[in-house]
Amino acid sequence: MAAGLNAFVAAGAALPWIWGGTDCTAWMSDWCRLHWGHDPIADLRGTYDTEAGADALIAGGLTELLRPRMAPLRITPAPVAGDVGVIRILGQETAAICTGKAWAFRTLRGLGEAPARPIIAWSK
Repeated sequence: MAAGLNAFVAAGAALPWIWGGTDCTAWMSDWCRLHWGHDPIADLRGTYDTEAGADALIAGGLTELLRPRMAPLRITPAPVAGDVGVIRILGQETAAICTGKAWAFRTLRGLGEAPARPIIAWSK
């Protein structure tokens, strides 16, 4: 899995930011779909394409938006490489992928990676 995760994260660095396509939540959900066959935002794809549209969806918080959509995954208190979660970066909730030592996430400027304590994390 490490090779697949590393390749996915590396490819994420080259993606342009597209609201609803390659934003932080869509990118993390693409990993879920590829890795586990589950797309947490399948019902949201194509419903927003602007920052305002994304903000409207996450008005109650990204964690609360994702929580009911993550089944069949389980909440994990000890995420490992390949698990996904929501972390806080510069005061904002961000969907991210655990790389083992840090969390990878998409930003408007590309890919970020930082050690963080997840707000919530999911695993298979």
